[in-house]
Amino acid sequence: MAFPPQFQYANEEAFIQGFLIPLLQRLGFSLVFNYHGSSEFGKDLIFGEIDRFGHVRYHGLQAKYEASISLNEVESLVLDCKQAFASPFTHPQNGTVERISSFYAVNGGSLGTEAVNHYFNSLRPMFGGNVQLLQGRDLLALDRWASVNRVNSVGEQVTGLLIELRYNRWMISHLTAELPKDPKNRPLERLRLDAVSAYLRGPSLSGSFSTEDASNYWHIGVSANRILDFTSTSMSPEQNRTDLTKLILDTLFPALGKLADGIEAALLVALSSLGPLSGV
Repeated sequence: MAFPPQFQYANEEAFIQGFLIPLLQRLGFSLVFNYHGSSEFGKDLIFGEIDRFGHVRYHGLQAKYEASISLNEVESLVLDCKQAFASPFTHPQNGTVERISSFYAVNGGSLGTEAVNHYFNSLRPMFGGNVQLLQGRDLLALDRWASVNRVNSVGEQVTGLLIELRYNRWMISHLTAELPKDPKNRPLERLRLDAVSAYLRGPSLSGSFSTEDASNYWHIGVSANRILDFTSTSMSPEQNRTDLTKLILDTLFPALGKLADGIEAALLVALSSLGPLSGV
């Protein structure tokens, strides 16, 4: 067997940089370190995650980019695994000495049945379920799963933003009509900013629309809500209430409307690019 047709990498390093590192990041591993080289001790990549107890667990990965790995060739992966567990590594960011808790041998091509059996028979008695073996077809399945999950998540995020923008557009129209009627009785309704706040905590569409626009929309919306709250109290003098109402109607609401139009247009383009997998 050979490489899957989707793999057109020139060499092992290109495979690591172009596929494996992005895949690990899409799978949710926030710490991915490249140790590929003479001092790797069986670990091309080290990646970490925080477990449910709040502890950081590190995993080692040895990558091969061979069309097929046979029984004779898999012995080098067995040795890599033993070295990876035996040799600690120095954390590149804080200098602490750490050890891996699991090991993944990965090949961009295929693995012979005898090679797979020998790998696990050699290592499972020592390391149990902490050793894994992945070949090209397994990696592509993981890649599709990670991509679908991301598309679903982004689709939900886009839909939430669109709902909030459209609600606020209606609310601005409502407040614009109600605010001038009775300066002493302010409407109780306010703009919604939950979706844009959530987006700014983890912007996933910075290439589709301006994060600065989203930030400005949030800032102006918060300002408008706070002014509405302040002018609804007896502490607000009448002239102050009048001036602040004019600021909302003449400056803040038009600015929000302009930003919302641009953001919504960009979100609709982004949504169409996600396709049917987005779930929206």
